[in-house]
Amino acid sequence: MRFFILILSLVVLTPAFAQTLEERINRLEEKVKQLEERLNRIEGKTQKKEISSDLSDVILLDENQNLISYKVLSKKFKPMNLKETLWQRSDQIILKMVFKNNTGKEVKNITGKVVIYDKSGNKLMEKKININKALNFFKGMEIKPEEEVKMSVEFDYDKHKEEHRKVKELPLDQLVIKFYPLKIEFSDGTTKYIKYKR
Repeated sequence: MRFFILILSLVVLTPAFAQTLEERINRLEEKVKQLEERLNRIEGKTQKKEISSDLSDVILLDENQNLISYKVLSKKFKPMNLKETLWQRSDQIILKMVFKNNTGKEVKNITGKVVIYDKSGNKLMEKKININKALNFFKGMEIKPEEEVKMSVEFDYDKHKEEHRKVKELPLDQLVIKFYPLKIEFSDGTTKYIKYKR
């Protein structure tokens, strides 16, 4: 009889306990949101809109921009390593690149895209990237004016796509690589969006 009562109480109380636990989690999540909003108000940070209608936030450039200059140092193919499938899920084409801040101001982050073309101007591959020094605690996390940042740009390789095979097989001097900055976040809190002339 005691066993039956124990089973019955577990069946009845378990959903009630789970419900109260879920309610508690929801309340905690709501409190975290409220605390984040209060912190932002205290620090004077306002939520920025991703797309700004203010023309002062937009920089108009041509395709051969020099705001963020760049060089491609090397290209290599990296086959998928079964031991590294947690963070590398496919074969990759890796470009070693250097980016230089020519804005005249300290920068926190640069969002842009690297595009690989053939000599005829056909787009072969494209990758959106963020350029920053977020993990460089010793030298500072801001990209200073005229400072260069080296990084690897990794493109996922699909052997079934002819464009990808072309990038893998052609030497670097037979490819045209372009970098298009799209958004620059400065250390002073301002953000500039890049539009390109048609």
